[in-house]
Amino acid sequence: MSQGLSRNMSLLLIMAALVASASTAFAAPKWQFVTSGEGVRVYNFPEKGRSVPRFRGVATIDAPALQLLAILGDVQRSCEWNTACKHSILLSRTDDLRMVFHNRLKAPWPVSDRDAILKTNASISADGSVVRATFRAIRYAKRPPASGVVRFPRLIGQYKMTVISPTRTRVVYTIDSDSGGWLPGWMVRYATKNVPIGTLAGLRKQARRTRGQYAAFIAKHTPKKAKRQGVVATPK
Repeated sequence: MSQGLSRNMSLLLIMAALVASASTAFAAPKWQFVTSGEGVRVYNFPEKGRSVPRFRGVATIDAPALQLLAILGDVQRSCEWNTACKHSILLSRTDDLRMVFHNRLKAPWPVSDRDAILKTNASISADGSVVRATFRAIRYAKRPPASGVVRFPRLIGQYKMTVISPTRTRVVYTIDSDSGGWLPGWMVRYATKNVPIGTLAGLRKQARRTRGQYAAFIAKHTPKKAKRQGVVATPK
């Protein structure tokens, strides 16, 4: 190989390396593993300019997906399993899958409690293999926050429940929030690590406690295709 051709090849290799490193530097951020506990894996999504990153918990729960959906929709009992819950009050219900409720979360001193009016919606795939429960904070003038309580300026979340078997479900719990007001850095770090663990571990325990209690709900919302294929467990 001539000396000139060798130099050209070297330049091409250097340029390729530079392009590759630039692509890596400007690649879109991805969910990053943070910690795990109680059978829950926790991830954060780093983004500039945010005091509270989006966070996610992933767990497998030994319960039918529709039982978990029934638990999520039973808002009056939320404080039985969600340790951060101070109260959860149903305000209106369109049907089993759509409702509005007031949720207040406890915060340790000296941080103020947070609350939100949440509008929820659930969907079930035609074959019953994927169930989603989404919620979003909305404005609700009829119920202003109590004195000393900070209302979430933004709170958007989802439980995505994928059927592994008729009695086993993979749950992905995702939160995108702006907590408003003042929060110390240690509490942000604590919340983004421990809220997903506490929420999904609590949901798992509630599923064990309420086994058989939501049979009518499960029967009502099991798609016909799922019944034929045996995707969803028959209520007992």
